[in-house]
Amino acid sequence: MNVTRVRREHLAGLLATVLLFGLGCGDDGGEPYEMQVDTFNVALAGAFIPYEAERRQPIIDALAASDSDVVCLQEVWRQEDKDLIEAGVAGTFPHAVSFTHGLDTPVDDPTDQEGMVPPTPTAPPCADATLASQFEAAVACLEENCNSEPGSDAGQTTSSACAQSECLDVVTPLILGDDAALACYSCLTTSLPTEPFADMRDLCTNEVGAELAFRGQSGVMILSRHPLRDAEAFVMPGTWNRRIVASATAELPNGSEVDVHCNHLTPIFDSIAFPYTGDYGDEMDGPDGWAAEQLLQAGKLVDWVGERSATRPAVILGDMNAGRAGDGLTAEGVATMDVLEGAFTLAVASDFTPSCTFCPDNPNASEGSPAVWIDHIFVANVEAEDVLSTEVVYDESTVSADGMMVPLSDHFALRSVIAID
Repeated sequence: MNVTRVRREHLAGLLATVLLFGLGCGDDGGEPYEMQVDTFNVALAGAFIPYEAERRQPIIDALAASDSDVVCLQEVWRQEDKDLIEAGVAGTFPHAVSFTHGLDTPVDDPTDQEGMVPPTPTAPPCADATLASQFEAAVACLEENCNSEPGSDAGQTTSSACAQSECLDVVTPLILGDDAALACYSCLTTSLPTEPFADMRDLCTNEVGAELAFRGQSGVMILSRHPLRDAEAFVMPGTWNRRIVASATAELPNGSEVDVHCNHLTPIFDSIAFPYTGDYGDEMDGPDGWAAEQLLQAGKLVDWVGERSATRPAVILGDMNAGRAGDGLTAEGVATMDVLEGAFTLAVASDFTPSCTFCPDNPNASEGSPAVWIDHIFVANVEAEDVLSTEVVYDESTVSADGMMVPLSDHFALRSVIAID
């Protein structure tokens, strides 16, 4: 069952607000409220992204110093990180929404492109004897070559880069195998960033549905200066990671209400180490399968926002893993951008120059990555001219790691100021 975490404002603050409005103060007479919003993928993803331990507290400190009204975070995958962020930014953002999910969390709309519901797993992904042997060879390779505690199965994978360089050939039989082999490979890959080797063995050979990373947890989180109500999670289909839209209604100081929809769509992987292994690829493999799943999610996101927000102003934020080409940028997920821009208005000011939010010169980013603008803010039921300013933020190298300075994340954040009537 989903557990919603919503922190309400302190009683003293509530009483002060009541007194101000009761006395006729604090009401700006219906003037638009200039709402500053951020979307930020913080990449707290274990061994998947470098320097997590070094970046964690600086991320919290930067958020605590923010002057934004609402922040949509992605890749806060573990409950302990959600708790740390919520506690660390409470003085700035007294209202927070996140959700707890697991491997058995049901998908709200599990239909595929044909309107069919794929069968659910009935056995652990690596329980078959042959698969178990291939899986064990892969784990043994990781233990020997990429172990945070050499010689111990209590250690974890040091990095995904090490796993690929040292053990890709060992997992090739799983990658090139049938659907059952790919399911086993999915469990191996998704348990790699945070699970000790002993737990990886137990999870993949004994737990039904263990193909989701972080044991089925979702990674998005809303932070707000202003009260949030009616928080909901819309759980979408997702391969390798739990994909949800976290939604809530923010109550702004001018009396307006705006819906906030925070999400993170499936990336489009293009590597032999990341084969498409899910049920939502529209019968396609590799990057085409990932792209088909992303496009399906985009359609479900549009439908959800239309149902939830109707005619109320809405802000839709997140790492969409899709973006247009131009100005040195590489296109990614163009079909997804067509769907999103067809339903929503891109919330960027007219003077904003498109810029990468996932950039090749970021030491935290994957080597050889193109420059892409994939982190976006959209609005619904808000006019384009009401977007007053846009900028890329948290792009400075402020964290000391491995003898150099690195940014807070492998993504930079996007910020817009939007006038809400």
